[in-house]
Amino acid sequence: MDKYYFSYEDIHKTIKLLSKQIISSGYKTDIIVAIGSGGFIPARMLKTFLDKPILAVGISYYNHENKTADNPSKVQWIEEAEKHLKGKNILLVDEVDDSRATLEYCIKELLKHEPAAISVAVLHNKIKKKKGSLPKELSHYFAGKTIEDKWVCYPWDAQDIDEHCALANSLEQKAETQDLYSQLSTKEQKKQLRKKLKSELKAIPSNKRTESGLALAAAISAHAIWKEAKLVLAFLSMPMEIETLYIIEAALSAGKRIACPRIRADEIEFVELDQNWKNWTRDAWDIPEPPAEDPALGFAEIAALPCLALIPGLGFDLKGSRIGWGKGYYDRFLAGMEKTRRDKGLTGNTFFKLGIGYSEQLREQIPVDERDLPLDGLALGSAELNFF
Repeated sequence: MDKYYFSYEDIHKTIKLLSKQIISSGYKTDIIVAIGSGGFIPARMLKTFLDKPILAVGISYYNHENKTADNPSKVQWIEEAEKHLKGKNILLVDEVDDSRATLEYCIKELLKHEPAAISVAVLHNKIKKKKGSLPKELSHYFAGKTIEDKWVCYPWDAQDIDEHCALANSLEQKAETQDLYSQLSTKEQKKQLRKKLKSELKAIPSNKRTESGLALAAAISAHAIWKEAKLVLAFLSMPMEIETLYIIEAALSAGKRIACPRIRADEIEFVELDQNWKNWTRDAWDIPEPPAEDPALGFAEIAALPCLALIPGLGFDLKGSRIGWGKGYYDRFLAGMEKTRRDKGLTGNTFFKLGIGYSEQLREQIPVDERDLPLDGLALGSAELNFF
């Protein structure tokens, strides 16, 4: 199929998920700015969930012959823009992130009015080489879905809405546009979803890694589950993952025992670290690697302590499901912990599994199978922790 057709129902569900990403991120929107005309309806639908006022701008990327121009240009702008935008947190909304040229142009124009912060929310982000780039001043980037580089037909552009909805609801269309790829096996669903999630992680501005890592550390260390934990299991983050340095430093400062992963014989084990951990030899990802001679904590030793396990992943949902990178390390480790606790007759949640990452990693539903154990909570770069 050379085109995507989305119904109003599809759009509403995507907007609802988008709003959850925005709220979970901790970004406090003051005002929504819709890019006309494609961003008008998505912005109005977002207003239902965010309850913030909307302003509109008109940006054209086409000339009088309806062909792509060399650069975007203003068609309509905000009256008394300084009054409305200065010192405010702006959420810029458009329907699709295609070439990214319009977004780049609009963000730079809005920055001239000295807002406190700017974030972008789009219904769909196309997987393609972008002509434009996101300015480093951008606070957050939110995308409802990541899709292939095909022409998108939205319901507000349809002349025959019945025909449009029929195309949007066809089995072929659903197989192409649903994040869950419900016509496919769970294994294939996971494969396709991992591809999308990796692409989205690469698109997150590098400055957000530090910002979100600091916010995450502050949120977790202020919570009761942190205060109760005697042992913290924390991964050392790869370049695309949220920065875990700050939560590790918080644990060491609080006098908690803290351990990080080491891969041995295709299994994950946890090794305690101390104040000198930054001096460990670094691996191919430039991540400190626990020395081979350092002993690992056994399942029984971990189970004996109130433990907070910070679990990485590519994607999460609000039912406690996660999808990892595909190696199964954490799945096997968590299964081993569950068996150990069961064998010892341990009850209560003294081993708390908290998924952590960026708000962009939230999905409406993650495909799972019998090997996937649910998390107990989720913290996605914000002050809000979700519990299941």
